Amino acid sequence: MHGIAKPFAAAFAALMIVAGPAAAQVQERIPSLNANGEGFVMVVPDLAIVTIGVTTRGETARAALDQNSAETARVIAAITGAGVESRDVQTSGFNVFPVTESRPPRVDDQGGIEEMPKIVGYQVTNEVRVTVRDVQKSGALLDQVVTAGANQISGIQFDVSDPQGAADEALRKAIADARRKAELMAAAAGVRIVRVLDISGGGGFPVFARMEAFDAAGAPPVPVMPGETRVQANANIIFEIAE
Repeated sequence: MHGIAKPFAAAFAALMIVAGPAAAQVQERIPSLNANGEGFVMVVPDLAIVTIGVTTRGETARAALDQNSAETARVIAAITGAGVESRDVQTSGFNVFPVTESRPPRVDDQGGIEEMPKIVGYQVTNEVRVTVRDVQKSGALLDQVVTAGANQISGIQFDVSDPQGAADEALRKAIADARRKAELMAAAAGVRIVRVLDISGGGGFPVFARMEAFDAAGAPPVPVMPGETRVQANANIIFEIAE
């Protein structure tokens, strides 16, 4: 028994020698400073994305559908005739549902009160999502599609076709902002920045401008003002600091 205890004690001592410095390293804390930064650039949108719809009603679903198909075909012809490529026109919604109206309640065979809506017709809606690659032409396009039969426009979203350059610039500004804040905090705390321990960033996405939905049936000529789109990014940097 005594002979077994000696090897065990030696092994345990060796384990402690190895584990001791490792445990000390784990417990050692590097003084650090964490700074967040934000950056943005403003760009002029060169794309307009609009959803255009045609809604029709008929006594039967077939009648409503036939009318809708004819009017939608005219609207799409107006869109492509205005210079929009077919690849930039995509069906985004299609619905057929009954149109009902309430009628006086009646007594059923069991003496209960029965209230059933009456179907008075059917409504069909067909919507297409259109990407206009020349923003300056989007107002004229809206006028043309309304004339062709479109009676719903759900809104306009402005975008940029190549946001990468703006995104990179916004991220550079975010990193510079994080470093500026870190230097300010370090100076106020009486410490100095030694090196970067960790850095991460994100964003670089446009904050889109939008137009509210409106009923195009009675709309005046549409002035479309894209303005500017904000592309923003953020960064987080952890710095090692020392006195």
